[in-house]
Amino acid sequence: MKGQQITNIRKAVCIMANELRKTGLNLSAAFVKAWRRVKESMTVRAAGVTFKNRQEILKFLSQFKLEDLNISLKREPDNAYDHNAIQVIAHIKSIRKQAHIGYIPKGLSNELAKVIDKGVNITANMLGVIGGYSYKESYGLLLNISI
Repeated sequence: MKGQQITNIRKAVCIMANELRKTGLNLSAAFVKAWRRVKESMTVRAAGVTFKNRQEILKFLSQFKLEDLNISLKREPDNAYDHNAIQVIAHIKSIRKQAHIGYIPKGLSNELAKVIDKGVNITANMLGVIGGYSYKESYGLLLNISI
């Protein structure tokens, strides 16, 4: 089990480093950045939360405790706008419902999509629903992603 986990981590780092290299980083800098992303968790704000009825869903989710919610990530290769899209799905334990509430930001999803496609497990935890303080401010979602 432990050996498989180490292999998956190394695989994830290599995949992420190769994707970072395509953005213009040299190989050394790409590996340093990839290892940093794997060792430390990544805190990101979900994208696409203002489309469809996602604002109402986030408002509804804000009334729950974080312990009552789980987050899962699901690849969406058929997405018309981004073939590396990764959906953020919230699961409400107490009522056994789930809702699509956004996406991983495009810059990060380019790297993570390749990692998910290779079978490496990526976990996401909800840090909280943010925003919604006045009638003009929209809701958002902060996530903690780790490999």
